[in-house]
Amino acid sequence: MFSVKQCHTLFLFMLLAGTAAAQIPGLPAAESNGSSATSAEAAKPEVIDITEIPVLAEQDAQYLRDITQQLQGKSGSKAIGKELNTIKRSVDALVLQASERQLKSLQLSGLESLSRHSRFLDWEIKQWEKRMQSAALPYSAATRDLAERQQRWATTREAAADVLSPILLRRMDELLAQIKSTQDSISKPLSELLLLSQQAAAVSARLHLATSAVNTRIDEIDGNLTTLDSENIFSVLFGNKNAEQTKFQDYFRSLNKGIQLESAFMTEFDRSTERTYLFYQVLGGLMLPLFLWISFVARKVLKTGGSLQNYRTTLTRPISAWLLLMVVGMLIIQLAGPLLRMTFLMLLAWIPVMRLQPEHVNRIFGRWVYLTAVFFFVNLLGIVFSQAPVIFRSLLLFNSLFMMATLGWLLYRSARLLNNSNNRRLLIMRGLVSLGVGVTAIALIANIAGNVSLTAMLNDALVKTAYMALFLFAVGNVVRAFTRFVFRSYAEKLVTHIQAAGGIIPVITRLFNAALVLFWLYGTLTVFRVYRPLMDTVGTVASFELGFGAFSISIGSIVVFAVSVYLSFWLAKTLRGMLKEDILPNMDLPRGVANSVSTMSYYFLLIAGLMVALTAAGFKVSQLAIVIGALSVGIGFGLQTVVNNFVSGLILMLERPIQPGDTVELSGTVGRVRDIGMRATTLTTAEGADVVVPNGMLLAEKMINWTLSNTQRRIDIPVGVAYGSDPRQVLEILEKVAHGTHGISKDPTPSVLFTGFGASSLDFSVRAWADTFDDSFQIRSSMAVNIYKALNEAGIEIPFPQQDLHIRSVQPGLFNPIQRESDETR
Repeated sequence: MFSVKQCHTLFLFMLLAGTAAAQIPGLPAAESNGSSATSAEAAKPEVIDITEIPVLAEQDAQYLRDITQQLQGKSGSKAIGKELNTIKRSVDALVLQASERQLKSLQLSGLESLSRHSRFLDWEIKQWEKRMQSAALPYSAATRDLAERQQRWATTREAAADVLSPILLRRMDELLAQIKSTQDSISKPLSELLLLSQQAAAVSARLHLATSAVNTRIDEIDGNLTTLDSENIFSVLFGNKNAEQTKFQDYFRSLNKGIQLESAFMTEFDRSTERTYLFYQVLGGLMLPLFLWISFVARKVLKTGGSLQNYRTTLTRPISAWLLLMVVGMLIIQLAGPLLRMTFLMLLAWIPVMRLQPEHVNRIFGRWVYLTAVFFFVNLLGIVFSQAPVIFRSLLLFNSLFMMATLGWLLYRSARLLNNSNNRRLLIMRGLVSLGVGVTAIALIANIAGNVSLTAMLNDALVKTAYMALFLFAVGNVVRAFTRFVFRSYAEKLVTHIQAAGGIIPVITRLFNAALVLFWLYGTLTVFRVYRPLMDTVGTVASFELGFGAFSISIGSIVVFAVSVYLSFWLAKTLRGMLKEDILPNMDLPRGVANSVSTMSYYFLLIAGLMVALTAAGFKVSQLAIVIGALSVGIGFGLQTVVNNFVSGLILMLERPIQPGDTVELSGTVGRVRDIGMRATTLTTAEGADVVVPNGMLLAEKMINWTLSNTQRRIDIPVGVAYGSDPRQVLEILEKVAHGTHGISKDPTPSVLFTGFGASSLDFSVRAWADTFDDSFQIRSSMAVNIYKALNEAGIEIPFPQQDLHIRSVQPGLFNPIQRESDETR
């Protein structure tokens, strides 16, 4: 053993020896400046500089100790393996349920439940793979790093074995042994994780086979809905029933297994959504007092009347509204969950749904909506007894007859209501009820003939469609009622202070109603087994290409382009209306900014929407560049005027010399600005004519804006009185008339001036201001009438022009006839 002093001396000697050895020609250094290496040499591991070997050896040894401590027991292979075993057991149970014999005994609802379960398990496997990769990542990174360090130290030892001291060589050997030991300790958990990954791949493959079998069976049933799959109903009801009991018992055993599998599905799904459920439960608990408080305040507000009277029933039933919205949230969480849970939630919401129907639904259907409970219950019984032909067919027959009778009565009731009022909603309801009668008749005929699959599907779909419509009616009514109550002050402000009664609330309402309709339509197409084949047909048609020489485009691209352009125009128009009517007028902005922002945002969205539409239709950026280049050439040659007007429109938007509502005069034309576009501005004259003025002309020519800084207009009325009138009296009369005329502004105050001596009158000028330009003409006329009346009452004459004729020479005898006539008259 070495003493401490000897170790220090030895270490110093090693450094000196290493420094000397570093000067030996041919021994690689860490860096080689000014030398070029071939690609083969560049691929070789880096050789450590001899002077850095002791320091790097100690650093790598510390790294090995750290990495061993960090990764020891951190693989989590046991927990991950336990999770995989749980998923594997669920997959095994589903595979057993997805056997050919079991699949043939299941109805569509059971098959759909298996399909949802398989999709959920596939999602769980993918999530497990992500967790496994996250757990294996530190080990794989450490393994790669250790391999690089091992190769570097081994290369260095081989290259410098002849020049290094035995102590350094022994230190390098010890370090290589430590690296090998660390690699061995890491390889075991990494191998365990890789083995689990292989097992997961096998489980995933089995799950995909089961999923394929379930989907194939669903497609088979959907494809055979129009074929007879059983005997006619009379043979079933009155035929041989010996084998029915055994078949029924087998079915109940299968049903029990299915319920167990569905329960396991619910447990797994609850485990995966545990945090989401917890958050939603806390949020729901906080919302209940809020709903109670809103209802308490609403009762007081409803006593004063107002527009919320249509929502009186909804606002005064807070518990039902809260429970319904809680169910909606849970259904959203359960969208990919078990069908049994979703069915239970829909049943739980039945009472709130019935209590919260809008007034127009209650007026049309009355208490007949409560019969949906009977249809729902009979439909569930049909699912339970689907393997007992007599009971099953009898339940289908009862449900069809009862629904047909109910819908027939509702059809008669709607016809009576239509005689009193031709309401659009009533017409839609009548059409849907008529369609329901037709579907029920088809189900009844199919049941009698022996097409049980079609009958069961139509009955189940009709019940679910009707209940889903009532459910969405209630949800929409609750959301609209509480939203309008909470934002009632804002809505009243919009209607009171904005010219066009607001755009935000109508747009949001239309979008919300459209979302409800689309959701109901999607659900209806799905339960009627139309959605999947419809999407397949749409995909086939959309992929059909139309060729024009070397150019080809698909029908889907054309439809996408048309829809994108329409949505762009709708979005741009809606946003402009909302900015112009609701948002910007309520902000303290300079004059004309609101109109400029709304107009520029409109055109910006149009251009952006057009670009998105072209991209969605399949046009590439390079193709768009060619089109833009061609447009640039066209602009350079023949569209200078259009570009000039367009740029002038941008300048008008930015400088804002005019805005809609201003009264301007251009080239002798006086009119009010109605609209400022990007190319032209529209003026409305006093005669009612619309004058379209190019924006370039507004900037190039002299334009008078009578309302740019204010809306006041000065009125000038010249007045002449006869010579001999008292000027001071005239001034007093005119000032009194000016101040007393209705509509004359007090600031600036009216003024009367004595402007001079005319040829036949003393000239005065009355100057007054009208508050608005539009009223100035009427006020001027009224003031002129008042002036004439006041001067007439004061006895002051308003002379007309007179001339005195002085005759210097007259022809003799010229006035004789006149004198003679005058004498005769006397």
